[in-house]
Amino acid sequence: MVAPIGSNPSALTSQRGLNDTRESQNRLLGQIASGKRIDKAAADAAGSAIVERFAAQIAGADRAARNLSDGISLAQTAEGAVSTVQDNTSRIRELTVQAGNGTLNAGDRQAIQQEIDALSQSNDDTLRNANFNGQPLFQGGSLSFQAGADAGDQVSVSLGNLASAGIGRVDVSSAASATAALGQLDDQLGTLSDTRATLGAVNSRFESAIGQLQSRSENLSAARSRINDTDYAAASTDLAAQNIRAQADVAVQAQANANSRQVLSLLRA
Repeated sequence: MVAPIGSNPSALTSQRGLNDTRESQNRLLGQIASGKRIDKAAADAAGSAIVERFAAQIAGADRAARNLSDGISLAQTAEGAVSTVQDNTSRIRELTVQAGNGTLNAGDRQAIQQEIDALSQSNDDTLRNANFNGQPLFQGGSLSFQAGADAGDQVSVSLGNLASAGIGRVDVSSAASATAALGQLDDQLGTLSDTRATLGAVNSRFESAIGQLQSRSENLSAARSRINDTDYAAASTDLAAQNIRAQADVAVQAQANANSRQVLSLLRA
């Protein structure tokens, strides 16, 4: 069928193709410039939603790792306090054994009692005042940590109420009372050892959890990159192809316009 002289279907078709090609070129240039394949949701709605979920998980995992790092610092601070109290209590036990000597006179016992009382007061002060960022460590209760990106990823740490335990308080006014106090001191030293073991376990647990969170963050970052980042080789190849198409569309449009002008010139002649 002969097209009407007043229309130019070939030119219109080539113009539409050129517009599509220009749009593809702009999209590819944007991807290459930004480094992102999905620079807006319209580019890939499903991929954009996945990328945003990954971003939230990555940020949550990174923040949780920092939370657990604070937990490690707390455990180390608490262990330092317990270590001091344990050393003092060991010294108190040594003095108590000394006080079990029946040859000591009243003055000797008084000197020993004074040192024990001073060490006991130091233990009380240490356990009562021990805190991390204003949070008391040995006065009962527990501290919770958001240990992951999701709502259920929480862990709690409880160090007991050592502040009211009277760690190290003994009476050595006589050899009999000193001997009787040894069992009490052994129990107290056992409690302190158990607390240090708990703190060591907390430290190890948090270090392991941090490693897992870092691995998760790395894996999610790699997955997000595969979805969201520009494949420069593919984008450059596609852009070159679009440039060729654009040149072809321009050439076709020029030819179509030239044909129309030739027909019109013949009619005028």
